[in-house]
Amino acid sequence: MISKLHLKNENNLAGFILFLGTFCILITIGFEYTIGWIGVERSANAIPQFIYMVWDDLKHIWAWQIFGFSLQCIAYILLLKNTTLPFKSLLWATLMVLSLFIIIGFGICLGSYYPALEVYEQQPQLFEAIRGAVRFLYGRGGLLSFLILALIFFIELFASKGVIPKKWGIPTLLVIVTGILLSLVPSLPGKVIGATIFFIPLSIGFAYWMADTTLKTTTS
Repeated sequence: MISKLHLKNENNLAGFILFLGTFCILITIGFEYTIGWIGVERSANAIPQFIYMVWDDLKHIWAWQIFGFSLQCIAYILLLKNTTLPFKSLLWATLMVLSLFIIIGFGICLGSYYPALEVYEQQPQLFEAIRGAVRFLYGRGGLLSFLILALIFFIELFASKGVIPKKWGIPTLLVIVTGILLSLVPSLPGKVIGATIFFIPLSIGFAYWMADTTLKTTTS
């Protein structure tokens, strides 16, 4: 009985941490839109100069994003620790590794972008090489993470013992799908609307946080 209650409490804690980390990331996306990093079309050649001009803002935004993704990583570790199903263990373990890729990518941003931009006119290839590595880590890590999180969302929504209640899980799913479809419309700010995909980990985290039965958490 004690171990079951402990398992439930840690899953609730993991859900809260996942929710908090994702909420933090969503707020930073709002700040990225405010300064024009997303939601504004610009040529590839204009990106280095823009980053250099707004670096004081971007470095703080990206630092908070590291914090948010770090919280997500901690949540995945807790969920992996308390998972009894091998398939779920694989999913949480993979998410943990992918979140580390993203954190490393942002770490490279904070540590290398500004020095590389200061010598951009003399060595443009330095910044491009660093940015290429960052985009690989963040792009691959982010895409695979959301695919896995989408799978977990569907499992928790439609499985008989899933932790996501259908009464709000299905409307959330419709919002996410609508946001993804709207992001494909050329005239709309795709990155901003596409931020709705963060509702996936936000919903998973909230569901685990609010789960009120030991049975549901022990079977996950």
